[in-house]
Amino acid sequence: MKLSVIALKNLKRNFSFYSLYLFSVSFVLMIYFCFTSFSMNEIIMEKISSDGRVETMCRTVAVFIMAFVVFYMFYSNNFFMRRRMKELGIYSLLGYRKTTMLKLLTFENIFICLGGTVLGILTGGILHKLTVAGIVALLGITIDQSSIPFIYPAAVKSIFSFVIVVLITLTFSNARLLRKSTLLDLVRLEKKTEKAIRPHFITAVLGVSFLAAGYGLALDIMRGKQSVWNTIGFSPIAMLTLLCVVAGTILFIYSFLPYACKKIRKHKNSLYHESTIIVVPKFMHRIRSNAKSLILLILLAAGSLAVFGSTVLSMWYPYQSFQRIIPSAIEYRVASEQEKENSLRVLQDALGQQPYEAYETTIIKAQATSDRLPTEYNLSEDKGRVPGFECISRTDYASLLSCQKKKVDIPDLTDGDCILIKYRPDHEHSDIGATYHLSMETETAPVTVIQTSLENPIGFANSVGTLVVSDNLYQRMCDSGAERICVISINGETMRSNEAAYSALKSVMPDNIYLTSAWQRESTFVRDASSTFLLICFATIIFLVAMGSILYFQNISSVTYDKPDYEIMQRMGYSHAMIKKCVRHQIQIYFAIPYIMGLLHSIFAMICYKSALMDDLLGRSSAVVAPILLAIAIFSVIYIVYYQLTKHACYKIALK
Repeated sequence: MKLSVIALKNLKRNFSFYSLYLFSVSFVLMIYFCFTSFSMNEIIMEKISSDGRVETMCRTVAVFIMAFVVFYMFYSNNFFMRRRMKELGIYSLLGYRKTTMLKLLTFENIFICLGGTVLGILTGGILHKLTVAGIVALLGITIDQSSIPFIYPAAVKSIFSFVIVVLITLTFSNARLLRKSTLLDLVRLEKKTEKAIRPHFITAVLGVSFLAAGYGLALDIMRGKQSVWNTIGFSPIAMLTLLCVVAGTILFIYSFLPYACKKIRKHKNSLYHESTIIVVPKFMHRIRSNAKSLILLILLAAGSLAVFGSTVLSMWYPYQSFQRIIPSAIEYRVASEQEKENSLRVLQDALGQQPYEAYETTIIKAQATSDRLPTEYNLSEDKGRVPGFECISRTDYASLLSCQKKKVDIPDLTDGDCILIKYRPDHEHSDIGATYHLSMETETAPVTVIQTSLENPIGFANSVGTLVVSDNLYQRMCDSGAERICVISINGETMRSNEAAYSALKSVMPDNIYLTSAWQRESTFVRDASSTFLLICFATIIFLVAMGSILYFQNISSVTYDKPDYEIMQRMGYSHAMIKKCVRHQIQIYFAIPYIMGLLHSIFAMICYKSALMDDLLGRSSAVVAPILLAIAIFSVIYIVYYQLTKHACYKIALK
């Protein structure tokens, strides 16, 4: 019988065993083909990438996918080789040479990779079409989607070239393993005895201590300027935190977990239960061989979730911040009465009968002296802004907030009171009680901060150090001849999403750098960030598939090795429900450890990312919690799906 026929029969007979491997390879190659096709799609690239950034992102993510495919196929190949060593030993006893067995294994890999590649190309073409359609709908761009081919020949050539290289590498790997294996190794490698692990109390404590130190350093960044991240430096503390977490993870798996199991074994009341007495010894027996996989899975889970969560946070938080950056739907400065009349006339023509509110605010520029000047006074000085306060009256402040549909309690102000609009949250209220001496031509007016607020009425493009003063003091400042800035704020029920209004104003004021629009800012942000977000989401899913597949094969392997033990348990009187419980608990250990530790690592990593690299404008924890919870929920759903698949597959093996 030909070796190709034997290989096909082997695959057909064990299809349920190879199916997840086949579909996982197909899924990964689907993503790879979609990325390759997307980067070759000149039609969509002309619309969303003017500087080549998206193409670079596609190529970068494609490299990560290729690295994962190589890693995943090597891991799977090693798993199947261990599983089939006894079968290969029987082939050897029947007279098969090692070169013949290598050809048989190569044929099987060719059939699996060929099937996975064909499925990957077909589904990748569909995914590419759906991705393009989604981007077109999301960004509102117009292209002829019928002109985009379903399959790019260059992408097909790329994926086949890559798969061929992987197959050649796998063949050399199998040849090396067969050459080093004797007949006895082939028969007994699957049941090779593992060395007993001897956990130590000191290394167990060190593992927990390193993790606690890493988490403590991550939390310390929330102290701001008082943290060691600021006093020592971001890079050295970031590296120290990473080293502590990685070292803690390694020692936790190698020492603390076995030490905890060892303690459980000494407490008979805890150990001698129908499932614990089976699960704990089995876990201790296999911890040495599974430790590296668990460490890899923990770091993979932490890295994947941290990158995905940070990406979601980077999209969600700035989008929410636009409410502060541009509080009105449209805002612009006018230099003359004629410019104001022209802009309002054009706006009226563009909107027709659509209702809107136009409010004019005159900002008074004021210099001040104080021993407690706020950061807002000198903010953006390096970008050309003259240090000072932008003063508005209490009446204008209340009217603008009303136009913006904001409900804020505004205290009554005397001539000696003011409200400071903060750029960033001031949780310590350090500016309350500060006195500023506002300079006017003929006098100096002292004002004391009685309240700070994040509800800025005017966007940061036109006013940063906003100071709300009493109407009487504001009128005195106007009469003093201080520098004035006239700002028009446009608001309305649907104005924040009105493209026509912004386009009309832009046409009459093309060089007005102070013209800002919520619609324009949000649409530009979505257009620039959506492709990056999509690519990172795909890459994250790839790594989650890697995790799930490794856990699947690892648990399948453990249950397969222990199948004779489960047969003995049935003879001893264990019911199917009790055996399922033992299998389930064994699987839960291997799934729970990477999930819990990876989740903890990623949460602290996202805390560092948010505190160090994102400008806090909202001062609301919910704006951070919501995107992080969304990322964790998506991660958990994929994780649970793989857990359920693994659990039912292991049930079949244990009870077969």
